[in-house]
This record gives sequence, C-alpha cells and structure tokens, in this order.
Amino acid sequence: MDPRHSNRTTAERDVDSVLHPYTNLIRHKEVGPLVITHGQGVKVFDEQGKDYIEGLAGLWCTSLGWGEERLVEAAAAQMRKLPFYHLFSHKTHDPAVELCDRLLGLAPVP
Repeated sequence: MDPRHSNRTTAERDVDSVLHPYTNLIRHKEVGPLVITHGQGVKVFDEQGKDYIEGLAGLWCTSLGWGEERLVEAAAAQMRKLPFYHLFSHKTHDPAVELCDRLLGLAPVP
C-alpha cells in the first residue's frame, strides 16, 4: 500500500480511486461501498463480520464457492508450475489440452 494512504480506510480509498461499473458515482460517493473482506463456502463477509449469501457466484467465476481447500491446493500447485501461458504460434501446455479434451467429451462434435 502507498504510505500516503495508510491512515485511510479501504472505503475512503475506494471512493477516490475505483470506477465501479453499473454504479451511480454520485450516490456511491455519498454512501460509500460495502467492503467485502473474505468468503467461505457460499457466503461473503463484510468488514464488520456480517455474512451474505453470494447469489451471483462472484459474477459467475466462483461457482464452487470460496475457501474450498482442494481448489486452493490445486490452484497453488498449478501456480507454482505454470500460472499462465498462451496458445499462440503452435504453443501448448497440459492444462489447455486436458481442458479441451474434457470439453470435447462433454459436448462431442460430429
């Protein structure tokens, strides 16, 4: 964190620096954001510890929930090995091929 902002809350810094999609910015400046600090299972928690059922699955990218230990371990193992690599210019890697094989198995093509 920038030392100039160390005495400001996450909500204060958010209002001054984050552009939120589909948000009335004038209203956002008046009421501030709901700061979510962590998630577990199907719930997320705010700064005061209040829990909320997260019905959007983090906008469809966390459909298996938060804090699932087997997913954390699988992700950490892959991050140590090869966090990302593209498929341009004849390049490939095992995770991409495994995913494509699995997708073809689920939705076979003629």
